[in-house]
Order: sequence, then structure tokens, then C-alpha cells
Amino acid sequence: MGHSEDTTATTERTLGVTGIVIFLVGLVVGISVFILPGSLAATTGPAVILSYGIAGIMAIFGCIVSAQVGVVFPVSGASFVAVSQILGPMWGFLGIWLLIGSGAVTVALLGFGFSDYMGFIWPGIDRQVGAVTLLVGLCLLNVFGLRGALLGQTLMVAAFMLALGVFCVAGLVNLDTSLLVPFVPNGMSPVIAAAIPAFFSYTGFGLVIEIGGEIKTPSRTIPLALLLSFLIVFSVYALVGIAVVGIIPWQELGGISAPVGEASSRILPQWLSSGISLTAVAAAASSVNFILLGYSRDVLALARVRTLPEVLAKISQRHHVPVNGVLFIAGLSLVAISVGGNIADVASLIVFAVLLLQIAMAVVMLQIPSKMPVRYEQAGFRMHPWVHKFFGVGLIIFSLFFMGVTAQGNIKVILIGSVYVLFGALYYSLRRAYLRRRNVHIDLLIQREVEAIR
Repeated sequence: MGHSEDTTATTERTLGVTGIVIFLVGLVVGISVFILPGSLAATTGPAVILSYGIAGIMAIFGCIVSAQVGVVFPVSGASFVAVSQILGPMWGFLGIWLLIGSGAVTVALLGFGFSDYMGFIWPGIDRQVGAVTLLVGLCLLNVFGLRGALLGQTLMVAAFMLALGVFCVAGLVNLDTSLLVPFVPNGMSPVIAAAIPAFFSYTGFGLVIEIGGEIKTPSRTIPLALLLSFLIVFSVYALVGIAVVGIIPWQELGGISAPVGEASSRILPQWLSSGISLTAVAAAASSVNFILLGYSRDVLALARVRTLPEVLAKISQRHHVPVNGVLFIAGLSLVAISVGGNIADVASLIVFAVLLLQIAMAVVMLQIPSKMPVRYEQAGFRMHPWVHKFFGVGLIIFSLFFMGVTAQGNIKVILIGSVYVLFGALYYSLRRAYLRRRNVHIDLLIQREVEAIR
């Protein structure tokens, strides 16, 4: 690629609060805000905001746990390093193995959504061609440096957040309050059920710690960025949900695939309505961009301790990014895209993988004070012991509940996920045995990563 690479180079701490907020808002809000609030309101009615509130409660627990773990382990691929250090390397590997696989599936789904919205501009565009084009373009953006990726992310987030702001203001001005009554037309059962897919909209917050090695002053930046990002994201979902059900009768939303586009067309000039719909393209792109950035750092962490081939740990000396990690995630995503429409059959794996990792991270947080007391005492972000336990245990309970609800009726997904995990466990066992024969011990390499934290 015209630049030298080695495994001794390190990523630079270039991201501050603003950069992290931009990335998180771009990932978490993404394209789902243009579709999901309306589809959920088709069953919940105006109470869709309650569904997002319920899902948001668990998201708060997840943010606090992520902040605590990220501050104690401010390294790239922090979830792997933390879980491996506290629970054991195999558990750390399997957690990231799940995230990488679900990340590739997510990129494919977002790529297809990107293609569908691009169809407004170029009717008849092939879904796979559009998805691949998006992936290749963003892959190159990440390969040529974090600052370039941040600039691209900033522009994309600015575009769709401006559009959503215009829509929300117009929606509130033109709100038909009679459509908000009754507020809970079908009872609380649909509201609680809708909290599961609503939670999917919040699942990206934890990825901030995967780029911990590139965050300036992690003890301050990570907690503050998570707080600001959550407030922005929740406000967006709540306002969009209210605007949609206040413009379109909730009974009609089940048959509308693009509720924000439809609602904006009813209250805004056609040119402005079309512009708002097309910003969904930027929303999809921003989410893919962050996935490439975040998960490539997980690949970097696995490669540094040799659970993945060491070649994947190479970092560009010129741009200070894990180029091979980016290419690895992009390659997996291309495989997922090649599966085509069938990829939707395993979409629930994304939520399941995040919930499993959340449980592991909560267990890690609960054990950090006793297993790593010195590092915990030195952390710039700590909570009272009872508060610490409240959020750790609470996240475990929430995650188990959501896992039980998600698993209902998804036997096929569970089987596919189980096979994927078993394959990962087999690979890890063989890889560990291979390294031991060469006198390479994964545990020692992980300990070296922990000791190198600065």
C-alpha cells in the first residue's frame, strides 16, 4: 500500500470527548432511527417512548460498566484484555469472537440498508454492489488514518443529525395531540416486548472501550463521552418517536417501511422531505465506519497476544492504525454481504452476542476491586462499593432477562450461534496448543499488555 508497517508501532491517543461523542452518536443512532421507532409504534402506539425508556435503563447500566472497565483498562480491545485478565484468556477470546462475527453481520445489514436508500437516487441499484461499494470506501478511509475516519464520521453525523433536528422541530410544531390518546392503547405487554428491539438501538455504546488505546485522558474522556452520548441518543429516539406518532396514526405505521420519510413528506416541502430521507445513507455509513474502527482494534488485541496470527497486529507507521485489522474485518463483512438476504436470519445474534459480553463485563467489573486493587485505586473513575455492586449485578439481571426474551422463537439463531461459538472454542484450543509447542504462552502475553497500560 506504499507505506511501511510493523508490530512495534503503537496507536496514538488522538481522540477527545468530542471525537468519541461523534463516533458513538454516529454508531448508536445510525439508520435504525429512520425505521425502528415507527415500526415499534405500530404495536405500542404513542407509548413507544416508554419502550425506549425501558431499553435505555439497561443501556445506562451498560454505559457505567463500560466506563469503569474502560478506565481501568484503557487499551485497544479492552474487553478482551479485561475479560482475559479476570476470567481467563479463553473467555476473553470467545467474547471477541462473538463480537467480530456479529460485527460482520451488522455491516452487511447496514450495507443493504444503505443500498435500499440509495435506490431513491439510482433506482435499480444492486443491493450487494451498493453494500460492497460502501464497505470498500470506508475501509480505505480507515486505512489512511484515524483523523481521516474522524473527519468522514463528523460530516456524516452532522448531516443526519441536522436532518433529524429539522424533522423533530417540524414534527413537534405540527403535532396532532389527539393521535397521542390513548397513550398505551394495547396495554404494557407490547411496550415491554418492544423494549427488546429498542435495546438493539443502544448496543453500540460499549464499543468505546475497544478504541481505549487511542483516547486521550481515558479516566475523564470515557465516562464523560458516554454520558453525553447517551443523553443525545435518548433525546433523538424520544423526539423522533413522538414526532412520528404525532403525525401518522399509529395504526397505519405497520405498513410503512420508512416512517420518518413518510411523516416528513406530510409536513415538509418535497425537496426537504427527500433530503431528510436521503440522510439515512449517511447514517448507515457512519455506523459501518465505527464498526470498522472499533472491531479492528479487537483484532489488534487478539493478534498482539497471538490468539490470531501476528500479522494482524501490524500497525501503519505513517497513519498509526491497525491496517490489517481493518482489512480483516472488511474481509469478514464481504463474506457476510455475499450471503445476501439470508444474513437477516442471524441478525438476532448481534443482540445475543452483546448481552453475553455485557454479562462477562459486569462480572469483570465486580471482581476488579478484589483482583486488581492497586489498578482500581489508581483509576480516575470509581464508585462507592454499593453503587459498584448495584450496577454490576443489575446489568447481569437485565442481560439475562433480555436474553431469555430474545431466545424465544429464535431456535435457529441459537443453533447457528452455538456452532459458531464451538468453532471458536476449537480454534482457540488448537491455537493455544500450537503456541505452547513453540514456548509461547498466551497468559503471559496478556499480562504484558496489562502491564504496558499507560
